[in-house]
Amino acid sequence: MKSSSSTPSIPYSIWALGSVSFFMKISAVIIYTISPLFITQVLGASHLVVGLLEGLLEGVTLFSRIFSGVLSDMIHKRKSIIAIGYVFALISRPLLALSTSVLGFFVAKTFDRIANGLDATPRDALVGDLAPPSIKGACYGLRESLSRAGAFSGALLVMWLLWIAHKNYSLIFWLGSIPAAIAFVVLLLFVKDTPPPAPQAKTNKKLTLQDILSLPSSLWLVLILSAVYNVSNFSGVFLILKAEQTGADLHLIPLVMVVQNIATTFTAYPAGYLSDKIGKRSMLCFGIFLVVCANLVLANATSFFVVLAGVFLWGAELGISQSMLSVLLADVCPASLRGTGFGLFHLLNGISLIMAHTLAGWLWSSYCPAYTFYASALIAGLTVFILPFIHKHPS
Repeated sequence: MKSSSSTPSIPYSIWALGSVSFFMKISAVIIYTISPLFITQVLGASHLVVGLLEGLLEGVTLFSRIFSGVLSDMIHKRKSIIAIGYVFALISRPLLALSTSVLGFFVAKTFDRIANGLDATPRDALVGDLAPPSIKGACYGLRESLSRAGAFSGALLVMWLLWIAHKNYSLIFWLGSIPAAIAFVVLLLFVKDTPPPAPQAKTNKKLTLQDILSLPSSLWLVLILSAVYNVSNFSGVFLILKAEQTGADLHLIPLVMVVQNIATTFTAYPAGYLSDKIGKRSMLCFGIFLVVCANLVLANATSFFVVLAGVFLWGAELGISQSMLSVLLADVCPASLRGTGFGLFHLLNGISLIMAHTLAGWLWSSYCPAYTFYASALIAGLTVFILPFIHKHPS
C-alpha cells in the first residue's frame, strides 16, 4: 500500500499496533484511577501501605521491561511476548475485582505490572522493526498519539463509570477488562511480527553481557539523554496540586489531565511526521524548549486557566519528547539488539522517574512549588548539550 508520492505509507501493522495501544491504555487508565480508591476505601489500607506497594510494583515493572526486551532479541518473536503480556493483563482485571485482602490486591496488581513490562519494550522495538526508515518518526508519533488518545478516552470513561456505578469498584474492574480484551484480539488478528531471521542468523551465539556493553556509543548517549530528561518529567500529580492551589472548584481539577492528554494526542503524530523532514534532534530541541516554557508558566501561574495553559504546553512537550526519544533510540540501535536497547531505555527511564518524583516532592514541601518547576526547566534544558554528540549508526 503506497502513496502517490515517493514517501512510503505507514505499514498496516503499525496502525494496528497503535489501535492496540489505544484500547490497552483505556483499560490501564481505568485500573490506575480506581486502584488507590479501592485499596483505601474498600480494603482499608493506609496511604503508607499504598506507597510501599507502589514502590514494589514499580520494581516489578522495571524488571519485566528489561527481561522482555532481551528475550525478544533472543527468540525473535516480539508479538508473542506482547500477547503473553496481554494474557497477564486479562487475568489481573478479574483478580482485582475479586480481591478481598491487600495481599490478593497486590498479587493482582503484580500481574498487571508484569503485563505492562512485557508489552512496552517489545512493542516499541516492533515499531522500529516495521517502520520504513524514511518515516520512522511518523510511525512512532502515530503510536504515541493513539496511546495518548486512549489515555484521554479512558479518563473520560472512568469519570462516567464512577458516576453511574456509585462506588461499585469491582464492577468497574470487570468493565476495564473489555478494552483489554479488544486490544488482545486486534493484536492477534492484525499485527504482523517481523520476519524470522535467516537460517544462518539463527546459528549465531546467544546474547551476552559483552554484546550489551559493546552497543554503539550513540545508543548509550541516547539512554543518558533520556534518563536525564526524565528526571525533569515528574507525574501529573504535581500539575493537579498546582491547579488545586489556585482555588479552582474541585470538579474542574480533572480538566488538568484531560487538557494534558489532548495536547499530547494532537502533537505526537505531527511532531513525528515533521521530524522525518527536519530531523529528530531539531524536533527534540523544540520539545525541550516547550518544557522549559511550560515550567516557567506553571511556576508563576496564579489562576486556574493560566495553569491549564502551562499544562497544555507540558502535554505538547510530552507528545514530542516521548516520540523523539523512542525514534532516536531506534535509529542508533542495531536491529538485532533493538529489544535489549528499549529494555535499557525503559529501565533507566523508570529509575529517573522515581528520582523525579522524589526531587519534586522534596522541593515542593521543603521550599515552595515554584522551585519544583524551575528545577524541571533547568534539568530539561541541560539535555540540549548532549544532543550534538548523537549521530545515527547503521542498523
